[in-house]
Amino acid sequence: MAGCCGSDERSRARKVFWPAVWLLIGAFAAGLWVWERQPHDHHAEVGPHGGPLADWGDGAIHLQVVPDRDAGAVTVYVLDRWAKKPKPIDAGAITLSLKTDPESVVRLEPAPDAGDPAGRSSRFTGRHPAIMAEAKLSGTVSGTAGGKSYSGDLSQK
Repeated sequence: MAGCCGSDERSRARKVFWPAVWLLIGAFAAGLWVWERQPHDHHAEVGPHGGPLADWGDGAIHLQVVPDRDAGAVTVYVLDRWAKKPKPIDAGAITLSLKTDPESVVRLEPAPDAGDPAGRSSRFTGRHPAIMAEAKLSGTVSGTAGGKSYSGDLSQK
């Protein structure tokens, strides 16, 4: 005789239910893992400070380039993978190579924001006369952070 109150049916339901739950959780985790590693193309977008974005490390780090044409200065903000929040890095200096004739190279020194930890910066600044002359910036931002070399192109629309 089978157990009381349909225990065989409940037992069968549990054998199907829990594997299905774990399968769904696994599928969700795998999908999230794949989505996180997809390269993100933000070159046509602007960041929170209104400047064009360059991409380092297949979307792991974004750099937003914001020129001050009157002063001939440029500020580069280091942002997270979604290009929303500051992401301090341990770079000593980074380089902005502008596509001008001849090419202009701007050395950008760390200018840490108040919330940046010691030895890291989410902001870099530099000056060059080409910043005043160029209507639309186009070039490459390169540097080393966390022991890895990075380079990313940007184009101001």
